[in-house]
Amino acid sequence: MLKASNFYVLDIIMTNNKFKNILNDEGKIWIKNIFLSLVIHGLLIGGIAFIYESSGSAKINPEYFSIETRELEKKSDLANDNNLDLEKDENKSNAKDDEIKKVTSDGLTLSDIKADTTNLDQVYKESTLNLSIKYPRGWAFIDQNRNKKLDGVTFWAAESNNNPPPYIHLEVVEKYLFNEKRYKYKLELDDCVAFYNDPEELSGQVTQVFYLRTDSDEDYQIKLIINGMKEFNSFQPKFLAILNSFHFGSSSF
Repeated sequence: MLKASNFYVLDIIMTNNKFKNILNDEGKIWIKNIFLSLVIHGLLIGGIAFIYESSGSAKINPEYFSIETRELEKKSDLANDNNLDLEKDENKSNAKDDEIKKVTSDGLTLSDIKADTTNLDQVYKESTLNLSIKYPRGWAFIDQNRNKKLDGVTFWAAESNNNPPPYIHLEVVEKYLFNEKRYKYKLELDDCVAFYNDPEELSGQVTQVFYLRTDSDEDYQIKLIINGMKEFNSFQPKFLAILNSFHFGSSSF
């Protein structure tokens, strides 16, 4: 028969085994809980990082930013160089213009010429604009009207041996077409101011245009055309006298 002491020992052994089983089960549950906690925290941290990556400001590649900065600096330097070149070209152009003006001012212009009134005894008069102008003896003229008002008149040397002969065309022009910047010289006349440039020569024919700026409702333009620069220069004193004889309005005679 088993003694009571034996039953007591047996009971202790069984209780100890039961306690071990309980510890083993709780340990497994604890380890499982820790693992699940780590997984949950990992997912939570990953989610937060993903949201930050998506909503945060764009990342800048330092190497790319450095390259782009250098490119912008190069473009800025190139633009500055181009601006400097443009300024140099503009300064050269201005210096060239000043040089041209200086040469021209030292050259011979109508204001330096003495008018020649010899044989300038023919007078053209027109009533619609009340104007008059003298022209040389031996010259003829033909005028053109538009809407019963003078549009223009042409004078030419009828007795000239040149073909074509020298001629002068006087034209009535619209005042709004005037632009003083187009002209290099100006000459004060009795009734107006004459603006003009240097004569132009094409195929031996020399042309010079004079814009007559007035205080009336109309402006005028006079064009002189002669074959040969030598003949043109020799006619300048006579042409100056013709310009000085131009009158219109109440001052017309």
